[in-house]
Amino acid sequence: MSIINPMLIVRPVTTQAQAAAPAEGRHYDLRAGQLVNATVAEGGHSEVLLDLNQQRLRAQTRIPLQTGQKLRLQVVKNGPQLQLRVLQNNVLERLSHAIHLLEGKSDLTGALQQLTSSKSSDTPRQKAALNKLLDFLTPLKSATPEALSGKNLQLLARHLGLTLEAELAQSPESVEPANLKSLLLAHCRNNDSRDPDAADPAEQLLQKLELFQLCNLRLARQAAMLLPLPLPFLDNGYLVAERDGSSDEEQRQAKKISLYLSLEGLGELRIDLLQEKEGLFVRFTCDNSDKSSFLAKQEQELRDLLTALPLCGATYGSEQGTLRGDLIRRILQEGDELLDARV
Repeated sequence: MSIINPMLIVRPVTTQAQAAAPAEGRHYDLRAGQLVNATVAEGGHSEVLLDLNQQRLRAQTRIPLQTGQKLRLQVVKNGPQLQLRVLQNNVLERLSHAIHLLEGKSDLTGALQQLTSSKSSDTPRQKAALNKLLDFLTPLKSATPEALSGKNLQLLARHLGLTLEAELAQSPESVEPANLKSLLLAHCRNNDSRDPDAADPAEQLLQKLELFQLCNLRLARQAAMLLPLPLPFLDNGYLVAERDGSSDEEQRQAKKISLYLSLEGLGELRIDLLQEKEGLFVRFTCDNSDKSSFLAKQEQELRDLLTALPLCGATYGSEQGTLRGDLIRRILQEGDELLDARV
């Protein structure tokens, strides 16, 4: 998978009538250096039709573009021939190189061992923050599904440090001092001199936390947020919560939650939960029909466990392929910004 080269230039193809017109007649009301958005109305490998600022123009390109693809362009020259440069999406580029890290369990245990072994070099404030973090994470490391509360999940993003930069921008005083990312950053700074080839769970987990933050930058456009679920009873797990689009802040609660889980025995499973006034609607999607049939037989147990909301309906289905791919496609979405070079 490769990213569109940001240095490629798109050149307009003029018709005979346009060629005969004076240069000022081909003015596109754009200035050099301006950034514009465009949509590919007709894709192609060498010539495309762009929808740009409510006007359409044919353009030559050295990279294949797909119909419907959205581009961020910079005006290089406005005349006599319009030249545009495709700008690179840095977030998308970083995601394309790191998205594979969504696979595999987050090694909280290994990272915490790294942090506790280096406590001697920590400041008293860092030690206090680490102890508070351990107090928060220890119950999660041994929790059963029944013992897990919504309050734990509500605080998990802050304690992992996924909201660190946003809180710093708002006010340094609002930052949760017992957050994993800050402590991992301090640990990595204190261990710059160690063997660079040695595997460090702290650095690996730090990379994952930064990946989760990049994912949330993309999901924010969908009014959604991703939360990793580093829980002992999951081989791997993520929660994606979507907020209501209401303008009333009090009504902007998570109305839809999707769980992307990997469990021993059941394998990959997606659970979509939708909250309506009547109650809760649930859909289970497994990677084969046998597993979905098994879950359907357990519906009465599910109804017995649900106490906060009535279960209005549950459906069961299966999809071929990895359900984890659904999450990746959702994060990248506008995948037309990526060129899939795999054979």
